[in-house]
Amino acid sequence: MWDYTKAWNRHDSQTIGRDFYRTGPSVAEQQASLERGFESLRAQGYHHSDIFEVKACMTGADTAWAGMKFSRLKADGEPLPPKDRASSYTLSKFADGWRITKVGAGGVSADQPLACPAS
Repeated sequence: MWDYTKAWNRHDSQTIGRDFYRTGPSVAEQQASLERGFESLRAQGYHHSDIFEVKACMTGADTAWAGMKFSRLKADGEPLPPKDRASSYTLSKFADGWRITKVGAGGVSADQPLACPAS
């Protein structure tokens, strides 16, 4: 998740789509969707994200869950509202490594501790 965030902070849709996501029908479509998302964020003044907490746990032999708390910041360090954010991720292990298969899988809140989902 830390390497994913480094690529995210570079707005590197090519690397994220190729090396971290498995959320769409093709890598090219994932990359195009990511780039549209970055364009929208940049239009709001987005520069990078600061990560406050990451928690991950195995949910099966080839599946995992991760939660992350963060802020999206402008170049001057001012947060884009809301200041405190949280997101969760479903991950699966493929032949070429672990990939995020769903973003926003639920179960996290910026004002609550991150906790692995109940088995």
